[in-house]
Order: sequence, then structure tokens, then C-alpha cells
Amino acid sequence: MGVVRIQDIAIPERRRRTALAPERPGLVAHIAPGTLGEEIGIEPGDQIVKVNGHPLRDILDFQFYAADEEVILEIERDGQLHQCEVERDLDEPWGITFADPTNDGIHICENACPFCFIKQIPKGMRRSLYVMDDDYRHSMLHGSFVTLTNLTEDDWQRIEEQRLGPMHVSVHATNPELRSQLVGNPKGALIMEHLARLERAGIDYHAQLVLCPGVNDGPELDRSLEDLSNCGPHLRSIAGVPVGLTRFGLERQSRRVRLSRPCLRTMPGSMLEMRRHTPDEARAVIEQSERWQERFRAARDETFFYLGDEFYLMTESPIPPTDHYDEFAQIEDGIGITRQFLNDADRLVRGGKRAAIADVPGIIACGTLIGPTMAQEVARLNRTTGAKVEVVPIENTFFGGEINISGLLTGGELVRVFGDRPGSEPLFISTTMISRRTNTLLDDMSIEDLRTALRRDVIVAEHLSDVAAALRLQPAAVA
Repeated sequence: MGVVRIQDIAIPERRRRTALAPERPGLVAHIAPGTLGEEIGIEPGDQIVKVNGHPLRDILDFQFYAADEEVILEIERDGQLHQCEVERDLDEPWGITFADPTNDGIHICENACPFCFIKQIPKGMRRSLYVMDDDYRHSMLHGSFVTLTNLTEDDWQRIEEQRLGPMHVSVHATNPELRSQLVGNPKGALIMEHLARLERAGIDYHAQLVLCPGVNDGPELDRSLEDLSNCGPHLRSIAGVPVGLTRFGLERQSRRVRLSRPCLRTMPGSMLEMRRHTPDEARAVIEQSERWQERFRAARDETFFYLGDEFYLMTESPIPPTDHYDEFAQIEDGIGITRQFLNDADRLVRGGKRAAIADVPGIIACGTLIGPTMAQEVARLNRTTGAKVEVVPIENTFFGGEINISGLLTGGELVRVFGDRPGSEPLFISTTMISRRTNTLLDDMSIEDLRTALRRDVIVAEHLSDVAAALRLQPAAVA
């Protein structure tokens, strides 16, 4: 590698609001053995700063500019800058894993949604929870939803040039005035123009509607679905999920606290009042959705509009069958997780061998919403295999009883419930409770901290088959 002066290839800073910017942008965390990255001598700890003369903003830039047959990398190592010229086959993998997907951090939201979860949490939680993420790059990489209101023309041109999709778009409503209120930003009124631009660019995208009773359900939901049905072939699916409100959010709303964002100074009217669906309202949403799903299946041969699992669980309605979810396009949004859980449980029970985990104890902690379904499936597992697994639904005293899903249970809640409980059987918690970025719970407690506090093993599991696999390594209960 030839040495290049550092000041000659400095990356200019981007002028926009960001958070969680890495201390060392472009840092290489891992090189897969036997790949091109290893062959040319790239090492963990190197920083890739340019590819073919383009400053590296994020891993999407690397994927785009390093896809050529001839590639020039500019790399910083131990304070020195090096240039590496590479000839490669187009299908030859680089094998490079970056420590952070973006070099300038996360692009911050410019909105003031009345149901914003970040404004509903107290101090002292995991640091990343306070980042108001509205970054189109994370939408493409990780399936997070964005509103498109903070995109610059440069952003749009990059999306179009690099074909960054699929995008995941928080639509909420297609009525321009209502959408502006729901995102707390006048730019929200441009949603249909934004979606039309994605269509013209040939970018696939998924839409999400956070449904708020009396606000954007009922006739407004009909309007949104009608408008979205006419968008074009690049709209791949629509999700409808219920609004979530913590006790802190309810208290804030009761004081009529208006979020202090500059964009709200041009917004007319008062804040929309947020509340959870009653069971009867949730059933009405299911019935309304079924009419649209029938229409979509006739026209598109797919369900196309999918409801969040919470609607079915809160009304004790049957979970739709597997074919209802097509290819589970919005599984990252919690659409169909319960069906996948039930399918896994069925396979496990059908193939269960009694001797493998007979008399082996364990505890599954979960939210109260999934509690009855979890208890039913675990009872089947115990009958089939002879295991002694107990389900403990936990009421969320931290966020309030309105928050009843497993993914929003804190480490402190687990310590409250199990801290003084005798026994040494393992405690199983859902993968949804753990951050993929930090590997900690919502209150920043690590799994090791939790194990120490509970004086028992804590095992993260996604499905019952994961629980059964872990139980096979545990001793049977002593009579």
C-alpha cells in the first residue's frame, strides 16, 4: 500500500442533526476468513475513508462504490493513510464488517408525533432509546420506519442513484392535513408526493399506519387504504399497528404538554388526543381490515394489508393462518410474530420426545398480552415432553399497564418479579427484550447483570424450540 498524506483525503463533516456518531468512522470490526478483504490485507482496526475517490458516508456507499471490478480503497491505519488498488470478480465478497453502519451517526427526526415513544420514556434508560431516528439508511438496512420529511434533495438523488430499497415509510394517513398533525410537521402533507417519487424511481417500499382510535381509523383508514391501493407496483405491503402509550405519555398528555419543535409553530389547532383502542374498537378495526383484505386478495392475490398481532391478542381473536401473511413482509414490525411462534410450537409438540426434557424445569417471562397464548402452548409442550416449564406473565409497572408486550419489559421488572424467588431453574426471556445494537435491556441492564441480580441463568430465546433446545442441556428437577 502506498502512503498518502492524511490532510489530502479528509472527509468533510455533514451539516445536519445527527446522534450516536462513531468515534472512528469507517472502522473495520471483522474480516471474514478466505474473503477478498483478508487477501488484500485489510485488518480489524483499519478505517476505510474513501472508495474510488468517494468519501465513505456509510456501508451503503461501500456496497455501491466497491461493487466495481476495479476498486481503489483509501485506508487509515495507525495514523497513516494508505491507498490500495484492487481488481476483483463482480461476485467476489469483500468479507468486511464495519463497527457502525454509518459514519456520521443517525439522522435525527424533525417531527413531533403526538404518540412519539421517545417522548414517553423517563430518564435513565438505554442511551440509544433517546435518539429520534428518522434515517432512511437504517430504514433500508434494518427495516426501521421513516417519515421522509427530513430528506434533502441530495438524499433523494442518492436514494434514486443507488436504488436504496426497500424503504419502510410511516404513512399513518394519506389525508394531507391529518398526516401533518400525526407527524407534527407541515411537511407531512407531502406524503403522497413522496411515495409517487419512490414509485417513479422504481424503489420498493412498505407502508405503516399507526392506528389511533377516533383519529385515523374508520373513514380515514378507508381513505388511506384507497389512496395507497392506487400507488403502484413498488408499494409492497401495508401494516396497521395500534398506538402505544406509556403511563409517562398519558401523564404528559393530561398536562397538555405540546412538544417544543420549531416546525409546530406553523401548525394550526391543538394536539390530537391519543388513547388506546378498547376491545370493541379493536374488533371494529379487524372487521374493517378483513373487508379490505378480501378486496386485496381478489385484486392482487395477496393480503397486502396486515394488522399488528396486538389487535388479535387484545380481542382474543384467532391468529390468522400462515398463508394470510404471504411472505411475512412486515415481520420486523411485529406483523405475524405470533403466527410464527404458534407454527414453531406446533412443530415442536408434534416432534417432541418425552425423555429428552422430561422433568426439566424452566421459567418463561413474558408480557401480559401474549401471556394466555404462551401459557396454552407451554402446557401442550409440558404434556407432550414431560417438561416442567412455567409461564409468568409480568404486568408492566414501569411503563404502565397499557404497555403489555414482552419487548417493553425492563431488567428492573424482571428483578422485581424474580429477584427473591427461590430455585435455580433458568429464566427464559424474549429476543424482543434485547437491543441488537447494545445487547442490553431497555434500562441498559446487561444479561450478565441480570443473571447476577437473579442468581440464576437467563437465556434469550425467540421460539419454544429454542427453549426446548436449552432445556436439553439442563438437569432434571430433583424430586
